[in-house]
Amino acid sequence: MKKFIVAVIALSAMSVQAQEAPKVTSAIIALRGSEFVEAKGFIDEASTIIEGKNQSEIKEKILSKFYYNKALIYLKIAASPDAEIQALATDANDIAAGSILDLIKFESTSSKPRYTQDAKNEVPNIAYNYLVAAGIAYESEDYEGSYNGYISAYELKKNELLGDFAQLDTGLLFNAGIIAGMAGNTEASVDAFRACLDLGYKGITYTATYVATDQPKQYANKVLMTKDVELGLASDPIVGEDVRSSVFISLINAYKKLEDTENYDAALSEARVMYPENKDLLDIQLQAFLDKKDYDGALANLDEAIAKSPEKAIYRFVKGNILQTEVKDLDAALTEYQAAIEIDSTLSDATYMCGLVFIDRANKVSEQMNGLGLSETRKYDALKKKQKEIFVTSLGYFEKALELKADDMDIVRALMEVYRKTGDYQKSLDMKTILEDAGE
Repeated sequence: MKKFIVAVIALSAMSVQAQEAPKVTSAIIALRGSEFVEAKGFIDEASTIIEGKNQSEIKEKILSKFYYNKALIYLKIAASPDAEIQALATDANDIAAGSILDLIKFESTSSKPRYTQDAKNEVPNIAYNYLVAAGIAYESEDYEGSYNGYISAYELKKNELLGDFAQLDTGLLFNAGIIAGMAGNTEASVDAFRACLDLGYKGITYTATYVATDQPKQYANKVLMTKDVELGLASDPIVGEDVRSSVFISLINAYKKLEDTENYDAALSEARVMYPENKDLLDIQLQAFLDKKDYDGALANLDEAIAKSPEKAIYRFVKGNILQTEVKDLDAALTEYQAAIEIDSTLSDATYMCGLVFIDRANKVSEQMNGLGLSETRKYDALKKKQKEIFVTSLGYFEKALELKADDMDIVRALMEVYRKTGDYQKSLDMKTILEDAGE
């Protein structure tokens, strides 16, 4: 009787140990028949059984089958065009990715890797599912969800468990950085852009016209494109531009949003050294100097900008403004404003500022007049005449500026004062009326 009881207990133990195997087999059969509800049910039951056991109690072959087929089942659920199938598990793609990695990790120490290579071949499909989900989230303006899709695809593809199959897809990381910014996650955006630059991301595209379709085809690298061209399969190869300067600009803007002055300055300096000819970076640096009131730096930057883009009137205008308001060199400021007008005669601000230069000159004459004694009538009258001539000169600039921009009340206000100074009281009153009608 005792021997019979022992035999029954042994048989029962074998049954418990083996019960995960039929569940895995049933899941595989259901998967092959595209019966995803049943396949998920069986594999989930197998998961529960396996989680309740010590891994050493399960045959290697069964455990490998379990991990691999669990990944396939959830991959199919995630990729299904049927909304009801997708609804079986909203995190199906995450489960598929986790199962693939669990399999590879398990088989890295098993006596016989059975599915590792097949599992690695499924990684692009799982990554693709993440990107499809990211695109759907983006279209619905769920930018956080879109970011999660891109970053999940990137993290999966670069996972060290993939070994030589691992891939640093910096293009995915760059897109993740952009979308993180759109989601308001500036810290994640900074991390992505900084990593892209540190990893040497250039964003260069390789495109050629595919002869069979007469349509553009994008290649993963220059070697593949060149090979198709040499074989006559493609023509008109085009190598895109290095976009690292754009990545720097995105990073710099993100640091500014975070008010991270130290990293902002460091990234800007690094970018200017690497891309000294980039005009966008030059403009950003100019604004940085202006924001910090570093006018020496701004003037040096403006001289560089003027040399590189002599056709841009705005640089001459900004330089003139600094020379007038900060350096107090009116002659040099007037030279810059006039240079700006020569480049662009419609630049009303430069024309207006020329008028203000002469107002500043007239004010200096006022200081001289106020410093005279009561007996110095002749000097006073001579200075008064000189001041009026200066006002008349400024008048020409202000009138021209008003022609260019009739709704600018600053110009109207200046004209009201200058007409009064030159004795044309009626025109001064006319300007006052314009201001009152405008509610000024």
